[in-house]
Amino acid sequence: MDRTQFIVLVLLTLATFMTALDSTIVVLALPVMLTALHSDLSTLVWVILIYILAVTIFSTQLGKFGDLKGRAKIFNLGMILFGIGSALCGLSTSAMELIGFRTIQALGGSLMTSNTMAIASDYFRPEERGFVFGTTSMGWNLGAVAGILAGGVITTFIGWRWIFYVNVPIAIFSFIIGLMYLRDKGVRVRQDFDIYGAVTLGLSLGLLSMAGITYAGVGYNNAVGLMILSGLALFAIFIYIETRAKSPLISLRLFRIKMFTLSSFSYFFQYMANNAILFLLIMYLQGVRGLNPFYASIWLVPGYLLGSIAATLGGRLADKSDARVIASIGLTLQAVATYCMTRY
Repeated sequence: MDRTQFIVLVLLTLATFMTALDSTIVVLALPVMLTALHSDLSTLVWVILIYILAVTIFSTQLGKFGDLKGRAKIFNLGMILFGIGSALCGLSTSAMELIGFRTIQALGGSLMTSNTMAIASDYFRPEERGFVFGTTSMGWNLGAVAGILAGGVITTFIGWRWIFYVNVPIAIFSFIIGLMYLRDKGVRVRQDFDIYGAVTLGLSLGLLSMAGITYAGVGYNNAVGLMILSGLALFAIFIYIETRAKSPLISLRLFRIKMFTLSSFSYFFQYMANNAILFLLIMYLQGVRGLNPFYASIWLVPGYLLGSIAATLGGRLADKSDARVIASIGLTLQAVATYCMTRY
């Protein structure tokens, strides 16, 4: 690995670190923000959901912008936009403002995450990518740990607004390094923008999320049923659009590949379980056990810390052996750990 490759790897890991930092740091501060912004949980939970939804909806589409306009350029744009969104989040005076500014932040995160792996593929050979992807995964886990610790300390001793301000200097530093060292190496591919696919997918996921939040808050009613039916109908329309689009948001032909389909569903259920458990643990530790954000954060550190170590090791092992076996072992360990937590 030469000097440029090392700097690129550090930059990509730092971007992943910052994205993870922001996701966990916000979850930990949620109970405090409820009081500070005079909001309710069903509204403020969108501070978390809007970020996840925006990244889900925009990442695949914005990856095409990288193919067309240049991955390094789009990555750097995402970095500075993420920093601007973070600063605005810290200045929010209401829950709706925070949700809106969080969307800007999410757009920046989407620009980065949609091009991170492509940039890694441009700079590293196939036999090196397991280590590279494992290292960026380590950045995610370390960011999650840092977010938990920093969120606990900052929210308890300084103030919740600083959980957003902490991203600003990291974003500025990374933007400067990106301008200095990142160069486009991939072949540019001209593709259409699948606006209809993006809109229908966004509306579908949004309605289904709103249905879930409403159901959790007030129970089932006609509005919940209507949102579920509308969301499913829009998703069906999205599938139809993707079968007809020249440059689909998600190429359905990929799902003919067994390995891609199974690994995608595995990835989906893994992250769904992990995020659900994290959210419930935060509410339990602060709402039921009465811990402040700092002490609640201490309980969450070991898992993420071990995950950051295992990520790099797993990447190395995947380069040298069957990645399916390594991934299956990891998922089995997570399932066992989740079951053990239910017995606590």
